[in-house]
Amino acid sequence: MSRSGVPLRVAIVTPQEVVARGLVAMLADYPDRVVVTALSGTRSRAVGVDVIVYDTLGLHDAEGTGEDELDHLLHRTAAKVLVLSRDMRPDLRSRALAMGCEAWISMSVRAPEMVTAIERTAFGRPLPEQPERLGVRHQLTPRQVDVAALIAQGLSNHEIAERLHLSENTLKSHIRELYRKIGAGSRGQAVAWALQHGFSGPDR
Repeated sequence: MSRSGVPLRVAIVTPQEVVARGLVAMLADYPDRVVVTALSGTRSRAVGVDVIVYDTLGLHDAEGTGEDELDHLLHRTAAKVLVLSRDMRPDLRSRALAMGCEAWISMSVRAPEMVTAIERTAFGRPLPEQPERLGVRHQLTPRQVDVAALIAQGLSNHEIAERLHLSENTLKSHIRELYRKIGAGSRGQAVAWALQHGFSGPDR
């Protein structure tokens, strides 16, 4: 709830209707804390909106329209942006964070956690560190999860380094440590491991 006792106004941006409807239903149980409002369009100025919940699936397009949309929400509106991260696509979350998003929440969280995340984002408070659901059994760091996801996508080292804004030497260090933890001796083995452990394969 806002400091004045008025519920926070929240907008949801996702390319999937089922996700939008699910979030609306989830947040409807907390009318005293959050109220979902609609944006007039992807280029809306989001006047009066406190927090925009942005589904990272919007970045999954070949034309780059998703990045343009997120850039607009980040820099052309006064709303705070909370990234809704898909557990099997941590690479999309990395892209959103690299573009300037500061807060993210997993799509698999429960309603109370989602509402609390919205409130903390609205007031500029950091969210508690969230455990990685992918790779947690092998004690992968968040960066190693990102690297594994992009390896599973079939990207080269150069492409991964550009996507994650890393030097190629730094990336090679992450890859060596990743291979050690998962017991991979080659790129092919790393790809096979990633696909067997829930990471998404190459985009079609």
